[in-house]
Amino acid sequence: MTVPVLPDIRTVPHAPDTAHSVVARSAELAEIGRCTADRMGALLVGTPGVGKSSLLEAALEQAGRAGARIVRGEHLGERIPAAVRRSRGRLVIGIDDVHLAERAVWGAAHRLAHQGEALLIATAETGAALPEGVRRLLAGRRMRRLGVAALDRSGTAGLLAARLGGPVGVDTTERFWGLSGGNALLLRELTDHARAEGTLRRTDGTWHWPGLSGPPGDGPADLVDLLLSDLTPEERELAGMLALAGTLEAGLDVVARLGEAAESLQRRGILTAETSGYRLSLRLDPPLYGAVLAARLPELTARRLRLRIAEAIGATGARRPHDAVRIVRVTAGTGRQPDAELRAAAATGALHAEDFALAESLCASLSRSAVPGPAAHEAVMMLGAALAGQRRYIEAEACFARPAQRGEVVRRRALNLALGLGRPAEAEAVAGADRGVRALVRLFKDRVPEALRLAERAAAETGGAGDSGDTRPLLALLRYVSGDGRGALAVLPRPSSSRSGDSGSRNGNSGSRNGDSGVDAAFLGGWITRATSGPTAVGPAVDRLRADGGPRALAHADLLEAQLLRETGRQTRAAALSRRAAAYHGPADWLTTRAWRIALLAGAVAESDDAREAASLLREARAAERAEPGHPLMADAVALEAARVTACLGDRAGAAREALETAGRALRAGRRSQGLTALHMAARAGAAGRALALWRTHASPETVCAPVDVVRLRHIRALARRDGSALDDVSHAYEELGLLPLAAEASAQAAGAHRSADGPRAARAARGRGEALAARCETGVPAWAAPPWDEPRTHHELTAREQEVASLAGARLSNQEIADRLVLSVRTVENHLYRAYAKLGVTSRAELAVRPVAGAGRTG
Repeated sequence: MTVPVLPDIRTVPHAPDTAHSVVARSAELAEIGRCTADRMGALLVGTPGVGKSSLLEAALEQAGRAGARIVRGEHLGERIPAAVRRSRGRLVIGIDDVHLAERAVWGAAHRLAHQGEALLIATAETGAALPEGVRRLLAGRRMRRLGVAALDRSGTAGLLAARLGGPVGVDTTERFWGLSGGNALLLRELTDHARAEGTLRRTDGTWHWPGLSGPPGDGPADLVDLLLSDLTPEERELAGMLALAGTLEAGLDVVARLGEAAESLQRRGILTAETSGYRLSLRLDPPLYGAVLAARLPELTARRLRLRIAEAIGATGARRPHDAVRIVRVTAGTGRQPDAELRAAAATGALHAEDFALAESLCASLSRSAVPGPAAHEAVMMLGAALAGQRRYIEAEACFARPAQRGEVVRRRALNLALGLGRPAEAEAVAGADRGVRALVRLFKDRVPEALRLAERAAAETGGAGDSGDTRPLLALLRYVSGDGRGALAVLPRPSSSRSGDSGSRNGNSGSRNGDSGVDAAFLGGWITRATSGPTAVGPAVDRLRADGGPRALAHADLLEAQLLRETGRQTRAAALSRRAAAYHGPADWLTTRAWRIALLAGAVAESDDAREAASLLREARAAERAEPGHPLMADAVALEAARVTACLGDRAGAAREALETAGRALRAGRRSQGLTALHMAARAGAAGRALALWRTHASPETVCAPVDVVRLRHIRALARRDGSALDDVSHAYEELGLLPLAAEASAQAAGAHRSADGPRAARAARGRGEALAARCETGVPAWAAPPWDEPRTHHELTAREQEVASLAGARLSNQEIADRLVLSVRTVENHLYRAYAKLGVTSRAELAVRPVAGAGRTG
C-alpha cells in the first residue's frame, strides 16, 4: 500500500474566510492550545455556521507551528508512518463534523487517541448524537468539550473590519450583528449581499450600511432555507409565528400546543427563551431566520398565522401597551381594523418601544379623529414625539406649535428647537416664564450658574413636578456638574417600588412626562452615585433602567453598567455594553449625545488595548459631534475620552494637553465636577503640577466633598509632590471605593516615588501591592500612567515592545511571524505597529527598514 504524504499544515492554504473568521477567537484558540499542552484533544461544539470549521483549521495550524504533524480525517483509512505514530502526542488528527464521519474514520481516531499516539481535535453540531468512540474519549478525559458560541458585538466588529479591510461604523456593526446574531456564516452572506447590491459603502475610510431595505437577498435567504430545511411541520408552524410576531410568550395557547417543537428548536439553537419577570418569551435566533421566513411565507399561511396570534394575545386581555402594539402589527394586512382604544394603547406602546414609524401612523389617525380637547392635545404631542424620534425635527416643530403652548408641550418643543434644530434662542423664547425649561436651555448655552439658579427656583415653586415636567433630574444634574454631588442625590425623587417591566410599559412611553422623568432620575442617580461614591452602589439604578424595557432606558443602563465595569477592571464586558449603547440611535436627548456614547466606546476599547480601533471610533465620534447641535457639557465629555485614547496611543504629552484644555473650559463655565475629572486625567498623564495650579485658580478647597472627588484631588496633590506615602494612602482609598484599576495605578506610582526617594523597601511593598491589585483587573496599569516625574515621552519615542515589533516589521517579517516570535496575538502586533507608525511618522514596512528604530527613544 502506498504511504500517504501527510500534509504540512504550515503550507496548506486556508479556505478564503478562515483567517477572517478566527479574528475574534483568540480565547478559544488559547484554550485549545492548553488542551494540547495537557495532551488532551478538543471537541468544538456549536450551531451551524458559527465558525467551528474555521476554528478547527486555525487550531490545526497552531498545532503545526508548535511542531505537531497533522492528519486529516479523510487520511485515517490509510497507513500512517510508524515514525509519526511513535512521536507520542505529536500527532494531531482533525475531523470536521465528527458526528457525520464514517465509522472507520472516527474508529481509527479513537484507537490512536485512546492509545496515546495522537490527539483528536474535532467539530460537532450542538445537540448532535456523537459517535461512541468520541463519547469514550470525552468520558476518559482524553478529550475536552469546548463550546463555540456566536460572536459577540466586539467579535463581530473585528471580523467585519478584517473582512472589509477597514473600520466599520458603530451602527453598521450593530445592524449586521442584530441580523446574524454573530453567526460567522450569516455575516459572510450578508456582507457579500450588501456589497453586491451597493448598499455597503466606504465613506471617509469607514464602512457604512443602512440595513436591509426589503426582504433579504437570495444569498442570505437561500442559506437560511438550507439551514432550516429539515424542520418538521410543527417546528415550521412555530417558527412562522415567531417570524411574524418577533416574540411570543411560552404560556400563550398557540405556543403551548407546540411545546415539543419549541423544545426541539431550542436544543438546535434556532430558538432562544428569555425570562422577563414571570414571563418566558421565545424568539428566533439569529433574527435573520425570522426575516427570511416572514418574507417567504405564502400569503394565506401568513394571514392565518397572524389572526391566530392576534386572537391568542387578545384572549389574555391585552392589558399592556406592548400587547396592543403586537396585535396592531400582526393584524396589518389581514383586513381587520383595531378599535380606537386599542390603537391609542398601541400608540403609547410604540412610542415606548421607539417604533416611531408605527407611532406616527397611529398618532396621526388618532389626532384626526379626536374631538378638540385634552385627548386631541395629547395625540398631537405624541405625534410630534414620533416625528422627532425619526429626526424629522422641522415637522415635529410644526406639530408642537399647533396646540396651546402650555405644560409638557413647551418642554418638548424647546428640546426639539434646541437639540433637534440647534436654535437655542428660539427655544428660550418658547419657554417664556417656565423656569425649568429656561434652565434647560441655559445648560445648552453653557451658562451653568444661571441654569442652576433657575432650576432651584423652579423646584422650590413647584415642588419639582411642574406643568412642563419634573425639574428634579435637571436640578440634580446641575448640582452635580457644579460640584455638589451629595446635594444632587438629595434632590432626586425616590425610586419606584415596582420591579416589573410591565409598569414601565404603562408609564414609560416617549411621550409621557412620568416615563421620561423616571428614566432620567434612575440614570442620573446611578451616574452621580458612581461618580461621587464609587461604583459599588450602582446596581439598583441599572436594574430600574432595565426594568423599564424601553430602548432609551436600556441604552442608559448599558452606559451606566459599562462605566461601572471599566472602573472595576472588567474592560472586555464594558466594551461589549458600550458597543450596544453607542449603536442606540434615538432622538435628541438632553442627558446624552450620540457623539459621547461613541466616544465612551472608544475609551473602553482603548483600555482593552485595541488602540487602532479606538482611534477609528474617535473619528466617528467627532463626525457625529459635527452633525449635532452644540452641547458644551457633552462636547467636553467627548474631549475627555479623546484625551484617554490619545494617552493609550502613547502620546502622554498630547493627552495631558487635551485634558488641561478641557479642564480650563469646564472650570470657567462653572462645571467643577467635570473640570476636576479632566485635571485628574492630566495629572495621571504627567501634568500634575499644572493641574493643581489650575484647580487652585478656579476652585476653593471646600468645593470638593464627594468621596471620589476627595481622593482624586489627593491623588493630584500626591503626584505633584512626588509623595510615595501619600500615593500609598490614595491607593488604599481607591480600593475601598471599589476603583481597582486606579488603586493599582496609584501603587505603581507610589513605587516609583519611593524608588526615586531612595526607599527600596517601601518601593518593593508598593510594587507588590500594585501587582496584586492589577492581577484582579483584566488589564494592567496603563503604560501612559507611569510616574509623571519621569519626563513624559514625546510622541516620537517608542516603548520597548513597540521597538521590538517595529524592528521585526522593518526586517520584512509578517504580522503572524512577529506574533509567533514574540508570543503575542496578531491583533496585539497590529496595535503596536499602529502606534509605532504614528510615532515615527512612517506608513509602511519599507520605511521602517531604513529607519533607526532601535534608537528611537527610551524603553517603556
